[in-house]
Amino acid sequence: MKRLFSLIIGVTIIIGLAGCGSLGRGASEPNRVENFSVEEHIAKLDEGQSPVPIVKLDGGSYVDVGRMAGQIGFQTRWAEKDRKLLIGDHDVVWSFQADTKTAVKGQRQIEMDAPARKQQESLMVTTQTIETLFKDEAVFQIGETEITIFPVPGYIDPESGHAAEFKDDPLDPSVKPIKKGEGTSDKRKNGATVALQALTGTGSDITEEAKKFMGVPYLFGTEPYEQSKRFDCSSFVQYVFEKFNYSLPRTARAQAGRGTFVQRSELRVGDLMFFYVPGRFKSDEEVGHVAIYLGNQKMIHSSPLPEDGVQISEINKDYWKQTFLYAKRILD
Repeated sequence: MKRLFSLIIGVTIIIGLAGCGSLGRGASEPNRVENFSVEEHIAKLDEGQSPVPIVKLDGGSYVDVGRMAGQIGFQTRWAEKDRKLLIGDHDVVWSFQADTKTAVKGQRQIEMDAPARKQQESLMVTTQTIETLFKDEAVFQIGETEITIFPVPGYIDPESGHAAEFKDDPLDPSVKPIKKGEGTSDKRKNGATVALQALTGTGSDITEEAKKFMGVPYLFGTEPYEQSKRFDCSSFVQYVFEKFNYSLPRTARAQAGRGTFVQRSELRVGDLMFFYVPGRFKSDEEVGHVAIYLGNQKMIHSSPLPEDGVQISEINKDYWKQTFLYAKRILD
């Protein structure tokens, strides 16, 4: 019965694949998916693989990049104002603009071999573009009529509970005030340096500011907070740190390139914590989420889960321990 149920679900998915994002009624014959076999698709789904049809457009091989990303496990959002498709985990990693050859991955602009093509509800890019932009994100094989996505080798359930626990740095100045005579006396004598420290803020200043935004709704790939009154994970971190004169990039992956590495057993208030977002078809080595450490094994972050929006989470849980990649210290 369970296998029959899986096959029924598989058929439903395939029907959706054949219709959702297709070229629509009246599409010319060369644009159809050749040799499409529902039976073969069901077999692949039953084996844990995920197929994405390839279509022919003017002699070229194209794929619905939003569907491809979604089946890997990424979020997508179409920004109608800019005619852009946004793709990523908890913030944007890729963006594609209709009718242009330039795509963006992270902070880099990449020239594609052909412009992205809007076809009704789909944005189509070439299979060569898929190979270039997604080869480090998932395991897949490009065939004549479809791309087959395979489960990531060695995938570990993040609820398995095999990772080490997080711990606070006992010397964190944000929770252990410096006693008279300790620390850098030269800085105490330098009024300009003290003023600069007040401007940039301490870990406690950062986290207290962050808490003011508790409950602000999450929106993937959101516009600036002043316009949208929304955050995604990295725009929240960027916004809070900017208030203390720290300029951070817009995305979690780019923010991960700043600061110095910190062990999970030496966390300080205000450290940035970076995680991957798990999925059977996704890499577990790429940054997909960022949070601000609050101390006492808690973090504050903007996320769609487990609640929606800016929230505080206990980090010594299997999910966060397993998906943790590293922490970075931005504060001086």
